[in-house]
Amino acid sequence: MNFSDLFRFKRSDSVGGIAPDRESYFDMTAQPPPSSGRVVSVNSPDLAMKIAAVFRCVDILSSGVASLPFEYKRYNQAEGYFVDYYQSNLYYLLTVQANPRMTAYEFMRNIIIEKVMRGNAYVFPRMAGGDLDELILCSPHSVSFDKYLNSYTITDYINGVFGTYKANHIIHIRNFSLDGGYTGVSTIEWATNVLGISATADKETLSAFATGGRLKGLVSNDNSLAKGFGELQDGQLKTAAKIIEDAIKSGNDIISVPGDSKFSTMSISQKDMELLESKKFGVLEICRFFGVHPDKVFAGQSANYKASEMSQVSFLTDTLAPTLRQIEMEFYAKLVDREFYQYYKFEFDKSSIYTTDLATEGVYMTTTLSNGVMTVNDWRRKKDLKPVEGGDQVFVSCNVAPINSPKISGETESAANLSGTNSNNKKDGKA
Repeated sequence: MNFSDLFRFKRSDSVGGIAPDRESYFDMTAQPPPSSGRVVSVNSPDLAMKIAAVFRCVDILSSGVASLPFEYKRYNQAEGYFVDYYQSNLYYLLTVQANPRMTAYEFMRNIIIEKVMRGNAYVFPRMAGGDLDELILCSPHSVSFDKYLNSYTITDYINGVFGTYKANHIIHIRNFSLDGGYTGVSTIEWATNVLGISATADKETLSAFATGGRLKGLVSNDNSLAKGFGELQDGQLKTAAKIIEDAIKSGNDIISVPGDSKFSTMSISQKDMELLESKKFGVLEICRFFGVHPDKVFAGQSANYKASEMSQVSFLTDTLAPTLRQIEMEFYAKLVDREFYQYYKFEFDKSSIYTTDLATEGVYMTTTLSNGVMTVNDWRRKKDLKPVEGGDQVFVSCNVAPINSPKISGETESAANLSGTNSNNKKDGKA
């Protein structure tokens, strides 16, 4: 059996010729909403990434997934378990270098970035000589999906991929959407109002610092004066207003107001606007949209170590786990033929999450050793250490026993055996 027979498709034949360049789903749906006044409209990945919370959420999501080794495994029928399939070129593509432009880390990281920021990430498996040669992440806006024909049209000048391909030829990682799961929608589109509030707050903060908290107000006549006598004329009020405005812009701390006029403040202070509180609330709202715990964006929510530890657990189970499963199943469905699905699988090595936390890793190692899951030499091999004699012995904790065990009743093992022998002898005698 050829290695190429394992794949769902044997060659990258398109079902049509070179298709004209068409707008992607993101281009057609991400039209900028109308903006009024000084409100900042955030409707593109470039604008969204200028917000600190968005940048951190995208960074922690993409790097968190990319830091986990993505392994291709084959079933060992003799031993009855799955082992890493090092001999496969696909294993090299997933763990070392996906294509000449990207390492495996950058490849997986940009898949998550494209999924979150643009709604869809498209991977084109390029075949050469009947074998999988490259995994190409298509450039932004180079792919369009026809959900009626269930086909993808690619016009990627950067990677040199053109044509229309069947759905089972393209690896498609989708973001959340409401169209039945055919295409994904960018998180930016769902969170456009929240991102606009945060961007506007950032702009107002910058403006306040740049102008030193410049005041706004009205210059009017002193109402204590009689109507028509001693009252300033319109031209004089404009002159007084200009003098006050210039003094505020120049940064003067003391400003004189003409004796027959008064200055009434219109603006409110940053404290009265609760701008800082709004910014904190905006961070939490952004974290909700991206599914990232506030601790991961350094929002300072945890009051103690236990809360911080639970935030890590929440990040693994609520944020990373669904995305990891989605990627595993998409690669599995598109790269392994149905006839051989039970002999191969894709899986992220989640134990790599603890590599930089030595205390947590130590507890994890102890648990696997005491439960007989791994041996000492298994862990030494993972740490690139030489195996030791006797290190392949499996250990199991003996802290539990059956309820009728001699350990529970306090009898010694020899006494229990003797009692059992006598009982059997009596039964034999009666018989």
